[in-house]
Amino acid sequence: MKTNLTKLLREFPELKPVRVSDNVSLDSVEIDYVRSDSRQTNVNDLFCVPESSSSRKQEFISNAKASVILLKSGSDVLVPESKTVLEYGDDPERIQGPIASFLSGHPSREMEIVAVTGTNGKTSLTNILYSLAKDQGKRCGLIGTIGVKFGDSLIDTGYTTPDASSLNEILRKMKDEGINLVFMEASSHGLKLGRMNGISIRAGVFTNLTQDHLDFHPDMDDYFESKFRLFEILDFSRAPFGVLDRASAGGSEMFDRIRREIPELTIHALDGSADDWRTHNVSLSLQGTSYSVFKGNLSFGIETNLLGSFNVRNTALAFLTGRGLGFDETAMCDSLRTVPQIPGRFQIVYDKDRSRMAVVDYAHTPDALENIIRNVRDSKPKQLITLFGCGGDRDRTKRPKMARIAEELSDEVILTSDNPRTEEPESILDEIQAGFSNGFRPLLREADRAKAILRGVELLVEGGCLLVAGKGHEEYQIIGREKRRFSDVEEVQKAFGIF
Repeated sequence: MKTNLTKLLREFPELKPVRVSDNVSLDSVEIDYVRSDSRQTNVNDLFCVPESSSSRKQEFISNAKASVILLKSGSDVLVPESKTVLEYGDDPERIQGPIASFLSGHPSREMEIVAVTGTNGKTSLTNILYSLAKDQGKRCGLIGTIGVKFGDSLIDTGYTTPDASSLNEILRKMKDEGINLVFMEASSHGLKLGRMNGISIRAGVFTNLTQDHLDFHPDMDDYFESKFRLFEILDFSRAPFGVLDRASAGGSEMFDRIRREIPELTIHALDGSADDWRTHNVSLSLQGTSYSVFKGNLSFGIETNLLGSFNVRNTALAFLTGRGLGFDETAMCDSLRTVPQIPGRFQIVYDKDRSRMAVVDYAHTPDALENIIRNVRDSKPKQLITLFGCGGDRDRTKRPKMARIAEELSDEVILTSDNPRTEEPESILDEIQAGFSNGFRPLLREADRAKAILRGVELLVEGGCLLVAGKGHEEYQIIGREKRRFSDVEEVQKAFGIF
């Protein structure tokens, strides 16, 4: 909704006007929307200059069409005389969300929003929840790594958690389409940068915490703090609840932190103590997964077509979240039997006669790679070849760690490129290979990912499995600064002669 600067300052008194254009009153300055990307601004917009833009602030301000500029107090950048200047005591990105929510008519307050955070499992869990909700007759939406989905719309935002302005626009569109339940991924980047500030969140779900994004976070403590932030921003006017897996990496620490600092929050926990929900009688095969989840006198038998022990955790967390939302338990058990395959998450591709198979998975961290290899191992293939690489311009410390994991848990290893970006592909492979034990040599080292996949399939024996890890659902590869069309699933299908 449009407003003027007087009304905006009344709503957000922490914003201080430090300069107003000559002969212009605050009432006459119209504000259509708020942006932190100068390329998206229009004349009547408010441009939040993010502190993360550092040395490029001046450039972004010069390029912005917005007539009103919001800076952090004390900023020394120059703003053209024709523009009105506001100041805020913190990074403007942190108040961008509340402003965007206000200008969008607070759509999240009229919806139930469930946000999922963690290193691994966010995409799988939100997609499982979306599927369960649809089967319960809910009008629901999905926001995450694979994109934004609601009704007949599928939008690629390019981000796991869109920026605050885009997020509120998406929620407004969803609300206008009659969507009243939304499942979204909450990345550590998005939480730390305040992209979800101002959103009314009913439930927060935590999956796990393992090494990742140390190119963005200075250390694991900062990474943990960003994840914990989700529970701090829950809307306590709406009886919020949390769901987490205490048996996962970081799960017990997150539970203790919530109990200590947010004791009033209801938590539905999995596998931590006798008071938690527990899983048992787990059975894994290439045909499916089954287990029971119980607490006290309540017990539910769950069967699902999703494979691997990590999908025991994902489906159990989804079941607990659904109970918190009031979903019918029997209907959820029925729905879990036939969850739609999640793109790039343990996605199975068979050859024509189903004698060999490939698994395509997004695993791109040491923990995720170990989990997916162990889960493929649980299915007892006669041969397991692991094909992976590491992204360029990202955390380099995980490269040798992933090499050691692949060597120890696989029959054979193929090294190839992931998204090398501006790094030399062969240099990345050198750093990965440095993690192998003395005398170990990969089955193949091939920087061309398509060639590596083709050769991997050719080397598969009957009953064997090629694990293609790292890119999952992505339909591109970034080489240099060029984004090229590329799909692991399609390359596997070509190699099997079925595409």
